[in-house]
Amino acid sequence: MPVHPAAWWVWGLGVAAAATTTTHLVVLVTFVAAILAVVASCADPSRRGSVFRTYLWVAGWTVAVRLVFRVVLPAGAGTGVLTLPEVSVGPVVLFGTVTREALLGGLTGGLQLAVVILAVGAAHTLADALGLLRHAPSALAGITTALVVAVSVLPTLGRSVIDVRQAARLRGKRPGLRRTVVPVLEGTMDRSSALAAAMESRGYGAVPVPLPASSSSASVLRRTSVRPSVRRLVQPVSLLGAVGVVALATYALFDASWPGWAAPALTCLAVLLCVVALRTGTTARRTVYRAERWTVRAALVAASGMAALGLLVVAVGPRVAHPGPVLLPALSAVGLAAALLTALPVVVAPPTAAVRPRREEVLA
Repeated sequence: MPVHPAAWWVWGLGVAAAATTTTHLVVLVTFVAAILAVVASCADPSRRGSVFRTYLWVAGWTVAVRLVFRVVLPAGAGTGVLTLPEVSVGPVVLFGTVTREALLGGLTGGLQLAVVILAVGAAHTLADALGLLRHAPSALAGITTALVVAVSVLPTLGRSVIDVRQAARLRGKRPGLRRTVVPVLEGTMDRSSALAAAMESRGYGAVPVPLPASSSSASVLRRTSVRPSVRRLVQPVSLLGAVGVVALATYALFDASWPGWAAPALTCLAVLLCVVALRTGTTARRTVYRAERWTVRAALVAASGMAALGLLVVAVGPRVAHPGPVLLPALSAVGLAAALLTALPVVVAPPTAAVRPRREEVLA
């Protein structure tokens, strides 16, 4: 049985958050190795080559750019490893003496961003975002439908631009802006009209109507009568309320003037707002392909990412989490265990290529 897509995203976001809590070089390198091992073991080979390769490229360039900036804009004193001719551009001095501390600072900062990029890329490779949206509550059906359409149309738009430019070159014409935009817009409008007609024929956008209990289709589409005024308030309340409270909780977490209980209390309030709004906005239960169940494997995958975050935040001291610009800083067993724990899906999660989705007929 495949792992629930939400478990992969919880794991990826947990690893990304854990990487932001430390600048320890060994821990960050271990995070990178664990992510690569999980993707190599659990990801579909086709997605591993097409999707994750892009994230690898972006992560590598991120580290390289951070190092280049440390060479071009050296800052602070330290042990010099390279001396370049200085170039003065007004008050800014470029190049000069490149120190070991500056290079290590750029390397650790770049690795932090690289781990975040690779963690999100691994989650996207192991569980497609479109598959995750299928598990969204029915109260957010409008938003999830719009997101699915947007995510599906964007790659098609890029392919249309490439096809139009290649067709212009085959005709011996220069693929200018006008010769590219007009055919792409025409094709986009045609596809949008066809998509709208297909969605309308399948009942998207229809107002939920309570069905009688004796109806043969009542077991297929079970709808709950909810006042339209309540239903229209569900999505603004769930999104704006939760986002606003989370923003306040984040500010309280980093502002020492706020009391210590403010951030946990605001976080609980945000969760409560989401639960109340989603429960109020439940309007329909739709027929879908059989959804993945939350199994013990999914729980272990999600727990491995969140446990790594918890260990680095709670059990590792600041001297180990942020040791400074040292090539081989002191390392605690807890910090190394937190990084190695993120590789647990290699053992507990099956390869996604071995799983084939099956359709479940929901008929009365």
